[in-house]
Amino acid sequence: MPYYEDIDDFFAHQTPEIRHLLQYVRQLILVSHPKMRERFMYNSIPFFLCLDYVCYFGKIQKTKGVEICFAKGFLLSNEQGLLDAKGRKIISGITVRNLQEFKEIEDDFLEVLQEAILLNETHPEKTFAKIIFERRKK
Repeated sequence: MPYYEDIDDFFAHQTPEIRHLLQYVRQLILVSHPKMRERFMYNSIPFFLCLDYVCYFGKIQKTKGVEICFAKGFLLSNEQGLLDAKGRKIISGITVRNLQEFKEIEDDFLEVLQEAILLNETHPEKTFAKIIFERRKK
């Protein structure tokens, strides 16, 4: 996994097409709630938090696109049919190849994002850390 100095370095190392997509999605996420904040973690991953983890930019592949991962994806309704767990038990994601493809699902993405934020607001006891700890105990 590549390591970056900061978020600017992260963006600088993406292809122009992926960089435009990531910057567009990043801006949508950051303005989605007054308490939303960004944290660049593990020297390689932008995470978005609103009371707890909401989502992050997952795997980035030049030909397959970007996966926007939702930390508590298994708790989301997925009424839009966008989320794919890919065999994971907790995290689910949405993969898009470019900005044009993202714009086609933007409204549905925003619904998933708002549901994830609402989950954090209405169930503060269900933190990502507690969910991980409980799963490991089983």
